[in-house]
Amino acid sequence: EIYQCDWSSDVCSSDLGDRDITALPPYKRPVAMTFESYALYPHLTVFENIASPLRAQRLNAAVIRSTVTDVAKLLRIETLLDRRPGEISGGQKQRTALGRTLVAKPQVFLLDEPISHLDAKIRHELRQQLRSLEELRRVATVYVTHDYAEALSLGDRIGVMGRGGLVQIGSARDVFKRPRTLFVAEHLGQPAINAVAARLAGDGTDLYVRAGNSGFGFPVVAEHAAVLARNGHAQVTVGIRPQHVKVLRNGEDAPGHHVIDGHVEIYEALGANGVLVADAGGINLTALTAPERDFAYRQPVRLALQTDAVFYFDSETGTNLLL
Repeated sequence: EIYQCDWSSDVCSSDLGDRDITALPPYKRPVAMTFESYALYPHLTVFENIASPLRAQRLNAAVIRSTVTDVAKLLRIETLLDRRPGEISGGQKQRTALGRTLVAKPQVFLLDEPISHLDAKIRHELRQQLRSLEELRRVATVYVTHDYAEALSLGDRIGVMGRGGLVQIGSARDVFKRPRTLFVAEHLGQPAINAVAARLAGDGTDLYVRAGNSGFGFPVVAEHAAVLARNGHAQVTVGIRPQHVKVLRNGEDAPGHHVIDGHVEIYEALGANGVLVADAGGINLTALTAPERDFAYRQPVRLALQTDAVFYFDSETGTNLLL
Protein backbone atom coordinates (compact mmCIF):
# COMPACT_ATOMS: atom_id res chain seq x y z
CA GLU A 1 0.00 0.00 0.00
CA ILE A 2 1.48 3.32 -1.10
CA TYR A 3 -1.06 5.84 0.17
CA GLN A 4 -3.94 5.62 2.61
CA CYS A 5 -6.30 8.10 4.22
CA ASP A 6 -8.74 8.08 7.12
CA TRP A 7 -11.32 10.44 5.64
CA SER A 8 -13.28 10.66 8.91
CA SER A 9 -10.33 12.40 10.56
CA ASP A 10 -8.65 13.91 7.47
CA VAL A 11 -5.45 12.03 8.39
CA CYS A 12 -3.38 10.61 5.54
CA SER A 13 -0.22 8.54 5.59
CA SER A 14 2.11 7.03 3.02
CA ASP A 15 3.18 3.41 3.49
CA LEU A 16 5.74 1.59 1.38
CA GLY A 17 5.88 -2.07 2.27
CA ASP A 18 6.10 -2.07 6.08
CA ARG A 19 7.60 1.45 6.28
CA ASP A 20 5.65 4.59 7.09
CA ILE A 21 7.36 7.28 4.98
CA THR A 22 4.96 10.12 5.81
CA ALA A 23 7.47 12.06 7.88
CA LEU A 24 10.41 11.55 5.52
CA PRO A 25 11.47 14.59 3.46
CA PRO A 26 10.71 14.14 -0.26
CA TYR A 27 14.34 13.58 -1.28
CA LYS A 28 14.58 10.62 1.14
CA ARG A 29 11.43 8.86 -0.06
CA PRO A 30 12.15 5.91 -2.37
CA VAL A 31 9.61 7.19 -4.91
CA ALA A 32 10.21 8.92 -8.26
CA MET A 33 7.63 10.69 -10.42
CA THR A 34 7.33 11.86 -14.01
CA PHE A 35 4.81 14.69 -14.38
CA GLU A 36 2.37 15.19 -17.24
CA SER A 37 3.70 18.72 -17.82
CA TYR A 38 7.41 17.66 -17.76
CA ALA A 39 8.16 20.04 -14.82
CA LEU A 40 11.71 20.68 -16.06
CA TYR A 41 13.85 23.50 -14.68
CA PRO A 42 14.07 25.92 -17.64
CA HIS A 43 17.36 27.48 -16.51
CA LEU A 44 19.15 24.13 -16.18
CA THR A 45 20.59 21.99 -18.96
CA VAL A 46 19.27 18.55 -19.81
CA PHE A 47 22.18 17.07 -17.88
CA GLU A 48 21.45 19.21 -14.82
CA ASN A 49 17.73 18.39 -14.92
CA ILE A 50 18.39 14.65 -15.00
CA ALA A 51 21.08 14.96 -12.32
CA SER A 52 18.93 16.97 -9.88
CA PRO A 53 17.67 14.01 -7.76
CA LEU A 54 21.22 12.63 -7.54
CA ARG A 55 22.57 15.95 -6.35
CA ALA A 56 19.80 16.07 -3.75
CA GLN A 57 21.22 12.78 -2.44
CA ARG A 58 24.69 14.43 -2.28
CA LEU A 59 26.36 11.82 -4.48
CA ASN A 60 29.85 12.57 -5.79
CA ALA A 61 30.30 14.18 -9.19
CA ALA A 62 31.80 11.11 -10.88
CA VAL A 63 28.84 8.89 -9.90
CA ILE A 64 26.37 11.55 -11.04
CA ARG A 65 28.04 11.98 -14.44
CA SER A 66 28.28 8.23 -15.03
CA THR A 67 24.64 7.62 -14.04
CA VAL A 68 23.25 10.50 -16.10
CA THR A 69 25.30 9.47 -19.14
CA ASP A 70 24.07 5.86 -18.94
CA VAL A 71 20.40 6.92 -18.68
CA ALA A 72 20.79 9.48 -21.47
CA LYS A 73 22.18 6.79 -23.79
CA LEU A 74 19.29 4.51 -22.85
CA LEU A 75 16.81 7.23 -23.83
CA ARG A 76 18.79 8.36 -26.89
CA ILE A 77 19.30 11.94 -25.67
CA GLU A 78 23.06 11.78 -24.98
CA THR A 79 23.72 14.47 -27.62
CA LEU A 80 21.34 16.91 -25.90
CA LEU A 81 22.89 17.05 -22.43
CA ASP A 82 24.25 20.59 -22.86
CA ARG A 83 20.97 22.06 -24.12
CA ARG A 84 18.21 23.69 -22.08
CA PRO A 85 14.50 22.64 -22.19
CA GLY A 86 13.63 25.58 -24.44
CA GLU A 87 16.03 24.26 -27.08
CA ILE A 88 14.63 20.74 -27.44
CA SER A 89 11.41 19.18 -28.78
CA GLY A 90 8.43 17.91 -26.81
CA GLY A 91 9.52 14.29 -27.19
CA GLN A 92 13.02 15.16 -26.02
CA LYS A 93 11.61 17.04 -23.03
CA GLN A 94 9.58 13.98 -22.13
CA ARG A 95 12.66 11.76 -22.36
CA THR A 96 14.51 14.22 -20.13
CA ALA A 97 11.73 14.13 -17.53
CA LEU A 98 11.71 10.33 -17.69
CA GLY A 99 15.51 10.25 -17.34
CA ARG A 100 15.28 12.35 -14.20
CA THR A 101 12.86 9.76 -12.83
CA LEU A 102 14.98 6.75 -13.81
CA VAL A 103 18.25 7.94 -12.23
CA ALA A 104 16.62 8.04 -8.80
CA LYS A 105 16.46 4.20 -8.71
CA PRO A 106 13.37 4.20 -6.47
CA GLN A 107 11.22 1.41 -5.08
CA VAL A 108 8.15 2.85 -6.86
CA PHE A 109 7.80 4.79 -10.13
CA LEU A 110 4.82 7.15 -10.52
CA LEU A 111 4.19 8.17 -14.15
CA ASP A 112 1.39 10.70 -14.66
CA GLU A 113 0.36 10.64 -18.35
CA PRO A 114 4.03 10.89 -19.34
CA ILE A 115 3.47 10.89 -23.12
CA SER A 116 -0.03 12.36 -23.50
CA HIS A 117 1.14 15.69 -25.00
CA LEU A 118 3.17 14.13 -27.81
CA ASP A 119 2.13 13.47 -31.40
CA ALA A 120 1.03 9.98 -32.41
CA LYS A 121 4.35 8.83 -33.94
CA ILE A 122 6.50 9.89 -30.98
CA ARG A 123 3.91 8.53 -28.56
CA HIS A 124 4.07 5.14 -30.26
CA GLU A 125 7.88 5.11 -30.18
CA LEU A 126 8.06 6.08 -26.51
CA ARG A 127 5.37 3.55 -25.59
CA GLN A 128 7.50 0.79 -27.08
CA GLN A 129 10.58 2.18 -25.36
CA LEU A 130 8.84 2.33 -21.98
CA ARG A 131 7.80 -1.30 -22.37
CA SER A 132 11.42 -2.37 -22.90
CA LEU A 133 13.04 -0.34 -20.11
CA GLU A 134 14.45 -2.76 -17.56
CA GLU A 135 14.38 -0.03 -14.89
CA LEU A 136 10.58 0.12 -15.12
CA ARG A 137 10.21 -3.67 -15.14
CA ARG A 138 12.27 -4.27 -12.01
CA VAL A 139 10.15 -2.23 -9.60
CA ALA A 140 6.49 -1.36 -9.15
CA THR A 141 5.33 1.29 -11.61
CA VAL A 142 2.01 3.12 -11.40
CA TYR A 143 1.18 4.58 -14.82
CA VAL A 144 -1.79 6.94 -15.28
CA THR A 145 -3.24 7.33 -18.79
CA HIS A 146 -6.47 8.14 -20.62
CA ASP A 147 -5.27 6.21 -23.70
CA TYR A 148 -6.60 2.66 -23.69
CA ALA A 149 -3.84 1.55 -26.10
CA GLU A 150 -1.17 2.66 -23.62
CA ALA A 151 -2.95 0.82 -20.82
CA LEU A 152 -3.30 -2.42 -22.79
CA SER A 153 0.25 -2.21 -24.13
CA LEU A 154 2.10 -1.33 -20.92
CA GLY A 155 0.00 -2.64 -18.06
CA ASP A 156 0.66 -5.98 -16.40
CA ARG A 157 -2.44 -5.16 -14.36
CA ILE A 158 -4.94 -2.49 -15.32
CA GLY A 159 -7.20 -0.55 -12.99
CA VAL A 160 -10.10 1.25 -14.68
CA MET A 161 -11.26 4.28 -12.68
CA GLY A 162 -14.70 5.83 -12.93
CA ARG A 163 -17.43 7.33 -10.79
CA GLY A 164 -14.94 8.20 -8.08
CA GLY A 165 -13.28 4.81 -7.64
CA LEU A 166 -11.83 1.67 -9.17
CA VAL A 167 -14.37 -0.07 -11.39
CA GLN A 168 -12.29 -3.10 -12.40
CA ILE A 169 -8.77 -4.46 -11.90
CA GLY A 170 -7.21 -7.25 -13.93
CA SER A 171 -4.88 -8.20 -16.74
CA ALA A 172 -5.17 -6.37 -20.06
CA ARG A 173 -6.73 -9.42 -21.70
CA ASP A 174 -9.23 -10.01 -18.89
CA VAL A 175 -10.38 -6.39 -18.65
CA PHE A 176 -10.83 -6.14 -22.43
CA LYS A 177 -12.52 -9.49 -22.98
CA ARG A 178 -14.52 -9.65 -19.72
CA PRO A 179 -15.58 -6.08 -18.83
CA ARG A 180 -17.60 -6.05 -15.65
CA THR A 181 -19.60 -3.01 -16.68
CA LEU A 182 -20.66 -1.10 -19.77
CA PHE A 183 -18.47 1.78 -18.52
CA VAL A 184 -15.35 -0.40 -18.80
CA ALA A 185 -16.36 -1.76 -22.21
CA GLU A 186 -16.94 1.75 -23.57
CA HIS A 187 -13.52 2.98 -22.45
CA LEU A 188 -11.45 0.14 -23.91
CA GLY A 189 -11.44 -0.10 -27.68
CA GLN A 190 -11.31 2.17 -30.71
CA PRO A 191 -13.73 2.66 -32.36
CA ALA A 192 -15.90 2.45 -29.28
CA ILE A 193 -18.19 -0.50 -28.67
CA ASN A 194 -21.68 -0.38 -30.18
CA ALA A 195 -24.12 0.02 -27.26
CA VAL A 196 -27.77 -0.62 -28.15
CA ALA A 197 -30.72 -0.34 -25.77
CA ALA A 198 -32.82 -3.46 -26.31
CA ARG A 199 -35.17 -5.97 -24.78
CA LEU A 200 -35.03 -9.75 -24.58
CA ALA A 201 -38.04 -11.51 -26.07
CA GLY A 202 -38.81 -15.21 -25.94
CA ASP A 203 -39.26 -18.02 -23.47
CA GLY A 204 -36.84 -20.35 -21.72
CA THR A 205 -33.54 -20.63 -23.53
CA ASP A 206 -34.92 -19.32 -26.84
CA LEU A 207 -34.27 -15.59 -26.63
CA TYR A 208 -34.22 -12.86 -29.23
CA VAL A 209 -32.83 -9.33 -29.01
CA ARG A 210 -35.10 -6.53 -30.21
CA ALA A 211 -34.20 -2.82 -30.13
CA GLY A 212 -37.30 -0.70 -29.50
CA ASN A 213 -39.55 -0.34 -32.55
CA SER A 214 -36.66 -0.68 -34.98
CA GLY A 215 -36.03 -3.59 -37.29
CA PHE A 216 -32.78 -4.44 -35.49
CA GLY A 217 -32.61 -7.80 -33.76
CA PHE A 218 -30.86 -11.14 -33.60
CA PRO A 219 -31.14 -14.49 -31.79
CA VAL A 220 -29.21 -14.97 -28.54
CA VAL A 221 -26.78 -17.89 -28.69
CA ALA A 222 -27.78 -20.80 -26.46
CA GLU A 223 -24.87 -20.38 -24.03
CA HIS A 224 -25.77 -16.74 -23.36
CA ALA A 225 -29.51 -17.39 -23.35
CA ALA A 226 -29.20 -19.91 -20.52
CA VAL A 227 -27.45 -17.32 -18.32
CA LEU A 228 -29.75 -14.43 -19.26
CA ALA A 229 -32.88 -16.50 -18.65
CA ARG A 230 -31.71 -17.16 -15.08
CA ASN A 231 -31.08 -13.46 -14.51
CA GLY A 232 -34.61 -12.60 -15.57
CA HIS A 233 -33.69 -9.26 -17.20
CA ALA A 234 -36.01 -8.06 -19.96
CA GLN A 235 -34.39 -4.68 -20.60
CA VAL A 236 -30.70 -4.78 -21.47
CA THR A 237 -27.96 -2.83 -23.23
CA VAL A 238 -26.33 -4.92 -25.92
CA GLY A 239 -22.61 -4.35 -26.53
CA ILE A 240 -21.06 -5.32 -29.88
CA ARG A 241 -17.46 -4.40 -30.63
CA PRO A 242 -16.85 -3.09 -34.20
CA GLN A 243 -14.42 -5.93 -34.93
CA HIS A 244 -17.30 -8.36 -34.38
CA VAL A 245 -19.42 -6.71 -37.10
CA LYS A 246 -18.32 -7.92 -40.53
CA VAL A 247 -19.29 -6.13 -43.74
CA LEU A 248 -19.94 -8.94 -46.22
CA ARG A 249 -18.84 -8.84 -49.84
CA ASN A 250 -21.30 -9.68 -52.64
CA GLY A 251 -22.22 -13.35 -52.45
CA GLU A 252 -20.22 -13.92 -49.25
CA ASP A 253 -21.66 -16.10 -46.48
CA ALA A 254 -20.92 -15.87 -42.76
CA PRO A 255 -21.55 -19.20 -41.01
CA GLY A 256 -22.24 -18.78 -37.30
CA HIS A 257 -23.12 -15.09 -37.73
CA HIS A 258 -26.46 -13.29 -37.92
CA VAL A 259 -26.81 -11.24 -41.10
CA ILE A 260 -28.62 -7.89 -41.14
CA ASP A 261 -29.31 -5.64 -44.12
CA GLY A 262 -28.42 -1.97 -43.85
CA HIS A 263 -27.04 1.03 -45.71
CA VAL A 264 -23.94 3.18 -45.30
CA GLU A 265 -24.19 6.40 -43.28
CA ILE A 266 -20.49 7.22 -42.80
CA TYR A 267 -17.29 5.68 -44.09
CA GLU A 268 -13.74 6.65 -43.06
CA ALA A 269 -10.69 5.21 -44.82
CA LEU A 270 -7.96 5.26 -42.18
CA GLY A 271 -5.13 3.53 -43.99
CA ALA A 272 -4.68 0.40 -41.87
CA ASN A 273 -8.44 -0.22 -41.91
CA GLY A 274 -11.76 1.42 -42.65
CA VAL A 275 -14.46 2.45 -40.20
CA LEU A 276 -18.02 2.15 -41.46
CA VAL A 277 -21.19 3.34 -39.74
CA ALA A 278 -24.31 1.70 -41.16
CA ASP A 279 -28.02 2.07 -40.47
CA ALA A 280 -29.17 -1.46 -39.66
CA GLY A 281 -32.92 -1.47 -39.20
CA GLY A 282 -32.94 1.97 -37.58
CA ILE A 283 -29.89 1.37 -35.37
CA ASN A 284 -26.44 2.74 -36.25
CA LEU A 285 -23.70 0.11 -36.03
CA THR A 286 -19.97 0.74 -36.39
CA ALA A 287 -17.86 -1.89 -38.15
CA LEU A 288 -14.19 -2.29 -39.08
CA THR A 289 -13.45 -3.10 -42.72
CA ALA A 290 -10.46 -4.12 -44.81
CA PRO A 291 -8.31 -1.11 -45.87
CA GLU A 292 -8.77 -1.70 -49.61
CA ARG A 293 -12.57 -1.49 -49.51
CA ASP A 294 -14.58 1.63 -50.32
CA PHE A 295 -18.20 2.57 -49.71
CA ALA A 296 -20.56 5.31 -50.88
CA TYR A 297 -23.18 7.14 -48.83
CA ARG A 298 -26.48 5.17 -48.65
CA GLN A 299 -24.89 2.15 -50.34
CA PRO A 300 -26.69 -1.09 -49.34
CA VAL A 301 -24.57 -3.42 -47.20
CA ARG A 302 -24.97 -6.74 -45.42
CA LEU A 303 -23.64 -6.90 -41.87
CA ALA A 304 -22.74 -10.17 -40.14
CA LEU A 305 -22.87 -10.04 -36.34
CA GLN A 306 -20.70 -12.44 -34.36
CA THR A 307 -23.44 -13.16 -31.84
CA ASP A 308 -21.31 -15.34 -29.55
CA ALA A 309 -19.10 -12.27 -28.88
CA VAL A 310 -21.97 -9.99 -27.83
CA PHE A 311 -22.06 -8.51 -24.29
CA TYR A 312 -25.28 -8.01 -22.34
CA PHE A 313 -25.41 -5.29 -19.69
CA ASP A 314 -28.05 -4.40 -17.13
CA SER A 315 -29.88 -1.38 -18.57
CA GLU A 316 -29.87 0.43 -15.20
CA THR A 317 -26.62 -0.51 -13.46
CA GLY A 318 -24.50 -1.35 -16.51
CA THR A 319 -23.39 -4.64 -14.95
CA ASN A 320 -22.27 -7.40 -17.32
CA LEU A 321 -25.04 -10.00 -17.06
CA LEU A 322 -22.86 -12.82 -18.38
CA LEU A 323 -20.34 -12.68 -15.50
